[in-house]
Amino acid sequence: MSKASILILYSLPRSFFPDGSPDRISLRAVRSRLQAVQKALKSLGYSIQTQEAEKKLPLLVEEIFAAKADLVFNLCEEFFGQTRLEMNIAALLELLDLPFTGSSSFVLGLSQDKGKTKTILAHHHIPTPPHRVWQPGRDDLLAELHFPLIVKPLCEDASLGIDNDAFIQDERSLRKQIQKIYQGYGQSVLVEEFIDGRELNVSILGNEDPQVLPISEIDFSSMPPGLPKICGYAAKWEEDSKEFSHTVPRCPAVLSPEIEKEVFHVSLQAYQIMECRDYARVDIRLSPDGIPYVLEINANPDISPDAGIIRSAESAGLTYADLIGRIVELALARSKPLPGHHKGKVVSAEREPSA
Repeated sequence: MSKASILILYSLPRSFFPDGSPDRISLRAVRSRLQAVQKALKSLGYSIQTQEAEKKLPLLVEEIFAAKADLVFNLCEEFFGQTRLEMNIAALLELLDLPFTGSSSFVLGLSQDKGKTKTILAHHHIPTPPHRVWQPGRDDLLAELHFPLIVKPLCEDASLGIDNDAFIQDERSLRKQIQKIYQGYGQSVLVEEFIDGRELNVSILGNEDPQVLPISEIDFSSMPPGLPKICGYAAKWEEDSKEFSHTVPRCPAVLSPEIEKEVFHVSLQAYQIMECRDYARVDIRLSPDGIPYVLEINANPDISPDAGIIRSAESAGLTYADLIGRIVELALARSKPLPGHHKGKVVSAEREPSA
């Protein structure tokens, strides 16, 4: 039986960030990820085509249909250089009634708004740091928050807009950073209380029976004095920075059985509450008293070979090609009616997920 044909739909970033500063990293990262996914799918025997989602919509629709693919592998994290339009690519595929990998347009848009995500999680009693969404003229909303604080754009991902100045310890710095983000990114600002603890990335794979992969941790123990223990843009992307070299990913994270069980439970609940599909990553701060605070949910996480979800998959015994293949299988199976409800299970580092 022949394998499904797959169209990889991707988007290329602009050369500048929303605040006007040059982006020397994103284009290289996107192309590297595209090549890695292509190589993985070819190694699995799939027939693949690629299409950049950066043309006029009528032509884009025509080219998507012309591919006659069984599945679209959605690698789009933006559209026309705007991350807020990421959800629109998924919405277009939904309108065309084409199966695609990853979460729905609604979930992509909702999870991109960190404030709304936190409100939903808090409603379901999922721990998340106390926070407020700042908008012009609403300084009063911040009065009940306690320093230190973290300030970030409300609707960006990949730690855009998060630098060392995002760690706030006084009122003057707070006002300055809020205006910096608001003017540079043209959007509301999320202000939340800083949780001084361990940073955990929890990757989840699956739909009807989602599986929690081994936890990956960002180790701040070697961070030089004076630098905040946060995973900002430099720590994620700027390889020549102190932040990058002193934020060491470790997987699986060393946790007590009780804490690990609670982190698994909270992450799986968050994944299901937000109705993520196929794969996602839940970012958590573990407080000194063992409370796993959900910082955000990335419904379209980076799947580059060096990304956190890949470390977790490898700890579970999956190669890069295995993970990409599982995502395809999940999306193809999802395009057919499936009975049952979410059950959820945990995959340890010693046991591979069942196919």
